[in-house]
Amino acid sequence: MVQQVEKQIFVRDADGGILPFDAGGLQTRLIGGFLATGLREESYMSEEIALALEYTLLNSPRLEPVFSQSEIDSAVIRLLESIGFPEVAQVFRRSGSEQLLRITVDIETVRSLLVSHLGCSLARVERAAGLVCEALKKLDISAATPHLVLELARHYERELAEHDFSGEDLALPQTPQQTLSRQEICALLPDAPKELVQAGVLRINGITTLFPSVRFFFFMKEFARYKKLSYPVTELEIEPLLYAAGNALEEARQAINSALRCPGELPCCLSLPDIFDFLESCAGSKPDQHLAGELASALTAGLGCELYHLAFD
Repeated sequence: MVQQVEKQIFVRDADGGILPFDAGGLQTRLIGGFLATGLREESYMSEEIALALEYTLLNSPRLEPVFSQSEIDSAVIRLLESIGFPEVAQVFRRSGSEQLLRITVDIETVRSLLVSHLGCSLARVERAAGLVCEALKKLDISAATPHLVLELARHYERELAEHDFSGEDLALPQTPQQTLSRQEICALLPDAPKELVQAGVLRINGITTLFPSVRFFFFMKEFARYKKLSYPVTELEIEPLLYAAGNALEEARQAINSALRCPGELPCCLSLPDIFDFLESCAGSKPDQHLAGELASALTAGLGCELYHLAFD
């Protein structure tokens, strides 16, 4: 289960409602696109793309973290096309079509409808409304269903978004050209994090150019074995050990950033894949979200940067 840290992203859906951004749902759509085009081996990139977009949205200069679905889809489609997967982009575009809910077609009515449903800037709403009214007038349609109006509007809004996309709002971050494999990362680690890696407690993904980030996977059950903790493991017992382990993670993060000579800090992600299994089998506790969060807080306290992405799975 993917969890976002602190700042929340929202998406305005086709009915005008505002929902939390679902990174997992986006990843599922992307995986479907890769599989549908026969690119099974490349489907691993779905997670990288979803993380890249989530990071971009979190760091957008927009005052309110609310984005229209078409903005998000447009950014994903452009990214897929730019990294060489136009066929996946086509499937992704089709997978975003939705069934909606009839109105007099005049500029005021259309504008009012689009303001509630598109979720983009007022300037873009004005332009889309004008294009919709012009198209329906050419077809001699004076009254239409909201479904038709909104479908036309989304079509034009996507075109406007692609045409207007300047990188100022949803531009993906600049990425270094250098990459690091998992083996190269292990070789440059200081002793403390290297020991955790060798003990099977810590895994650090390689650094890619698509979405360069420091991605830690920390295995709680292996950590308990490594520290020779006996059942039941108590919070009082494990939290100081997690604080120390968090310092090792920070050492690893600094070593990776230094090796890449990045102009800024790489985003940092942490996954605790077996946290709920640990709570049940090692701590004698029910799988508890709050307790998992407390243990994650202890582990991340030593990080010298804000944790961008936390996942319990």
